Amino acid sequence: MKKLFTARFFQKIILPALLAILLFILSVFFIIIPAFERNALEQKRLMLHELTNTAWSILEKHHNDESKGLVTAEAARQNAMEEIKVLRYGSGKKDYFWITDLTPRMVMHPYVHELTGKSLHDYADPDGKKIFILAAEIARKSGEGYIIYKWQFMDDSTRIVPKLSFIKKFEPWGWIIGTGVYLNDVQQEISLLTRKLIFVLLGITGILSLIISFIAFQSLKIEGRRQDAERRLHESKEKYKSLLGSSTEGIVLLLNTRISYSNLFIQNLLDYSGKELSELSVNELFAGGMVPDFGASTGESRFETKLIRKDRTTTDVVLTILPVQFSDKQGLLFTFRDISEHRSVITRLEDLKTLIGLISDHSGIGLFRFALSGKSRLMEFNSNLVSILGYSDETGFKEIPLIRILANRSDLKGLLKELKENRIVTARKILLKRKDGSEIETRLSLFLSGNNGESLYCDGIVEPLVAEAVATGEISRFSNVLASVVSRNNLPVRDFMGQVLTCPGDASLATVVEVMQQNNAGCVLLMLNRQCIGIITRHDIVDRLAGLTPLSDLPAAGFMTAPVVSVTESTGISDAVALMVYSRISHLVISSETGEPSGVLEKNSLFGVYSDPAGLLGKTVELFAGKGDFIRIRELIPFVIKPMLDESWNADLLNRIISDFNDEITSRIVQQSIATLGKPPVPFVFFSTGSEGRHESVFNSDQDNAIIYLDEPLVPAEELHSYFLSLGKEICARLDASGLPLCKGNFMASNPRWCQPLSVWKEYFSDWIVNSEPASILNISAFFDLRMTYGDQALFNKLEDHIFNELKGRSAFFYMLAQSIIAFRPPLNVFRSIVTETSGKNAEVIDIKNCLSPVIMFARIFSLYHNIRHKGTVERMNALSSLKLMDAQTCEEVIFHYNFLMQQRLRHQVYQVAGRGVADNWVEPKKMSEIGQMILKKVFLQINSYDDHLSVSFMGGQKGM
Repeated sequence: MKKLFTARFFQKIILPALLAILLFILSVFFIIIPAFERNALEQKRLMLHELTNTAWSILEKHHNDESKGLVTAEAARQNAMEEIKVLRYGSGKKDYFWITDLTPRMVMHPYVHELTGKSLHDYADPDGKKIFILAAEIARKSGEGYIIYKWQFMDDSTRIVPKLSFIKKFEPWGWIIGTGVYLNDVQQEISLLTRKLIFVLLGITGILSLIISFIAFQSLKIEGRRQDAERRLHESKEKYKSLLGSSTEGIVLLLNTRISYSNLFIQNLLDYSGKELSELSVNELFAGGMVPDFGASTGESRFETKLIRKDRTTTDVVLTILPVQFSDKQGLLFTFRDISEHRSVITRLEDLKTLIGLISDHSGIGLFRFALSGKSRLMEFNSNLVSILGYSDETGFKEIPLIRILANRSDLKGLLKELKENRIVTARKILLKRKDGSEIETRLSLFLSGNNGESLYCDGIVEPLVAEAVATGEISRFSNVLASVVSRNNLPVRDFMGQVLTCPGDASLATVVEVMQQNNAGCVLLMLNRQCIGIITRHDIVDRLAGLTPLSDLPAAGFMTAPVVSVTESTGISDAVALMVYSRISHLVISSETGEPSGVLEKNSLFGVYSDPAGLLGKTVELFAGKGDFIRIRELIPFVIKPMLDESWNADLLNRIISDFNDEITSRIVQQSIATLGKPPVPFVFFSTGSEGRHESVFNSDQDNAIIYLDEPLVPAEELHSYFLSLGKEICARLDASGLPLCKGNFMASNPRWCQPLSVWKEYFSDWIVNSEPASILNISAFFDLRMTYGDQALFNKLEDHIFNELKGRSAFFYMLAQSIIAFRPPLNVFRSIVTETSGKNAEVIDIKNCLSPVIMFARIFSLYHNIRHKGTVERMNALSSLKLMDAQTCEEVIFHYNFLMQQRLRHQVYQVAGRGVADNWVEPKKMSEIGQMILKKVFLQINSYDDHLSVSFMGGQKGM
C-alpha cells in the first residue's frame, strides 16, 4: 500500500513539477535568449542605418556645391572627406566612418591611415572574409547593406572583435561610405542574462523542492488519518447495526423488491421473525388499497399507512421511504413509526391542517389565534397580519394586547359576547388600528375552539377590504380593458403602413402632383442615390404654393420637408403617434432593416385603431375624486398591473400606466389646491422630475416635483413667491396623503428653492451646465428629466428651449456627465459572477434601482446632446434610432436592458405590495429562473460596453478617467 502511494505521489506531484522546470529551461535557452539577441542586433542595425544616412547627406551637400559651381570637384571631394573624417559617435567618441570606392580602394580611414589610397582587393579579416570586395558587390547590386566581420577594437590594433557595419553607395562620386559597431557588448549582455536566469532557475528549483517536501510530509499524514478513518468507519458500522437492532422505530431494507434486512422493533410489532419477514413479499405487509407506489419514489417521502400483523390485525404507522444505494445496488429504506397511541397528536395535526387550508384559500389575509383567558394576547399569527397592521417586527407584535389592535375598544366586548353565544362571528366589518395610529377597514371572522372544561381559544381571519375589491373581479375586468387598449396601441406600424411612392430628387412639382393624383396618395418621397432626401404632402403643396408660376417650372425639392422623420417597421403605434405629435407631422416614413423606405404611415389611417389610455384612466380617477379617496386608487394599481406583468409585457408600458394614473391624480390635486387657495396671479407650471418626469414610476417612487411661474413686474415678487410656495406646500401635502410619499431629498415644490420664477430656473440650469462639476450630478439627475404635469405649456417650452440652447457646444458638461455614468458599475466580479449585498433582513440581494441607473443615464446624455426632448428611456432610444444618431442594434440592446431590469423591479414590488409588504428595490437573483439569471449576467456584461460609446462620443476616446 505504501509503495503504491509513493508511486502515485511521484506521478501526480513530483513529475509535473520536474516537467515544468524543464519546460522553463528550454524556453529560456531556445526562445528568450535568442529573441533577446535578435532584438539587440536589430537595434544596432537601425542605429547604423540612420547614422550612415546622416553622413551620406554630407557627401550630397558637397556634391550639390560642386554642381552649382561653388567649388571644384576636387575641392568638394576633399572637403567632404575631411568633414566625414572627424565625425565620431558612441562610447568614448571612438566610433567613426570610412570611405572606399567601387574598385575597391580606401579613400579615407580615420584610424588605419596606412590603408588610405591603397587597393583593398586582398584585405581580409582574421577569418579570411574580404570585407571591402563584399562591400563593393553589395553597393553595386543593392546600393546599401550590412556586413558582419572581425576588426580591431576602436584604436586598439591588438584586440580583434566581431563588428557589424552598414555601407551605402554615393553614386555621383562612386564612393562607398560605411560605419560599424562592435558586437562584443551583445555577447556580454547575453552572458549576463544567462547567468541571472541560471540563478533564478536554481532558486525556483529550491523552492519547488521545499514545497514538494512539505506536500509529501502532509500527504503521509493524510494517508495515516485516512487509514485511521477506515478503521473507525468499520467500528461505526458495527455500532450502527447494534443501534438499529435496539431502535424504537421499525426499519426494513428492501433490495430487488425483497426484504433484505429488518430490525427487532418491526419484527416484534408485526410478530414475525427475521427469517419469516425475509420470505414475505413487501406488498403483503400493507393493508389492501394502501400499498405505496415504490417505483415513483425518487426522494424521501413520508405518509401514513396500515400494516398487517401475523394474526391479520392492522396497526397505524407513519412510513418514511428513502432511496439508498447498498453494495452498488439500488434499494429502499423503510422506517416505520407506530402512531396508534398518539391520536391526540393526530387531532392537533388535523387542526393545523385546517389552518393551513385557510391560508391557501385566502391569499393575503391575516390569520391569528388568541386564548379567551388571561390578558387576551395573540398566541399565534401569520406575517400577513403583521403587515396589515403596519408592524415590521413580529417579536414586538406578540406583546401587544388584543384590545390595542381594535380601533374601538367597545367592539371587543361585543365580539366576545357573540362568540360565546354562537361560537362563531362571520364577516364583521371592523376598524383595526395600525402601528402609525391610522385605521384600516377590515372584515373579521372568529371561530371558537375547545370544549367546556378545557382551555378555550379563538381562531380569527382578517380580510382587508382592498382584497375584497380585488376578489370581486372589477379590477380584473378593468385590467383586461386597459390591457386591450395598450396592447392594440403597441401593434407594429408595419401592419398599418401604406404604399411608398417616390420621385427623383430633381423632379418638378408638376410630376409629384401627377403621381399623387394617379395613385390617390397623400404624400411622395424624393429620392437621391437610393436615399430619401425629403417628403412632400398635399398639405405642403397647398400651404407653400405661391403665385401663378406654372407647376412645371417649380422644383419639387423646394416644397419638401427635410430631414425625413422615420421609424422602423417594428415600432409600436403609440410610439409612432407620439413621434408625429412631437414632430408636428401627419406622415411618418417607415424604414426597413436595410434603412430604405418600405412604407408610409398616415395619422388619419389610425382612426379607430389607436386609443389614448389617458381617457380611460381619467374616468377611473374621476370615480374616486369626489370622495378624495386617491389612496384607494394607488392601492389598486398593483392589482391592475399584475395580470399584464404575468404576461411579460414591456416594462416601459407598465411604467407608463403607473405614471398616467399618478398624472391624473396629480392634476385633480392641483385643481383642488387652486380651488382652496384661489386663482393663481400669473401663469405657472407644476412639473415632475426624476422617474415620474421620465414616465417611469414604480411602487416605491416618491415625490419629485417643482413649480415655475411667470416673471411679472406689475406684481411684487414677494407676493408671487408667497402664493406659489403655499400652493406647492398644499399640493405636496395632498400628494403625500394620497399615498405618494414626500421626497427624502426635499426635491419638491414645497421647498422654496424649487418654487421660483422662470428667470431663476433659467439661472439654475445655466449654472449646472456652464459650471458643471461632480457636486451638480444630483441636481442634473433630478431636474434634466423634467415633464409638465399641469399648467401653461408655452411657459414650460420657454424653459425647455433655454435648457437645450445652453447645452449646445458644452463639451465639458457632457464630459463630466459621461464620467459619472462610467463610475456606475454593474454588480459583477472579475469571474463574471453576480455580487450580492446584505441589507437588514435581506441576504443575497442586488439593488435593482442602482443597476438601472447607467441605462437611464446613457439614454439621457445622448438625448440631451442631440436635442431630443423625449422623456422616457425607451422613447429616447427609439428617437436616437429613428433619427440614425445611433446604430439600431445598440438602441435595441439598451431598450432590452431597460425592459428586463425594470420588469424584475416591478415584479418584485408587485408581489411585495400584494402580500401587504413594503415595496423596495432589493431583488434576490437566486429567486429568478436559471434563464433569468443567465440573462441578468448578460445584461450586466453589455452595460459595461456603454463605456466605449461614452468615451468615443464625449471623452475624446479616453476611458475610465
